[in-house]
Amino acid sequence: MSQFGIVPGPNDHRGSGVKLAWFCTLKRRQHLIDAVSRKIYVKCHIMCLFGTTLFSDKSIISVHWKYLPLLRDFSQIHKFSWGSACLVHMYRSLCRVSRYDCKDIDGPIPLPLVWAWLRMPSIGPLPIDTS
Repeated sequence: MSQFGIVPGPNDHRGSGVKLAWFCTLKRRQHLIDAVSRKIYVKCHIMCLFGTTLFSDKSIISVHWKYLPLLRDFSQIHKFSWGSACLVHMYRSLCRVSRYDCKDIDGPIPLPLVWAWLRMPSIGPLPIDTS
């Protein structure tokens, strides 16, 4: 958490994750006047993307601690295989939801939805004539 310059308080984390509201608040407080504040802003934005879109859980109110070390070496972040990691997370979520006792799905749900719309146009949204 030292890469953000501030540590979340006891109400800002839950279980094994940091609340997304903490990252959003920290992101709004950045003035973007120097390189450090811009890095913190971008890291907060990335953590919000992790928690809401790419690696979301069923609660969608926190992001797991395990993603924090990935942002430590910020100059190498573009070399990571984010697409593969997101795909693995989605497949794992789909595997979990196929169990008989599971009632909810988590993970990047828009990915299979967009895939289905592109591959099976008959189930996609109908085009609207705006003229």
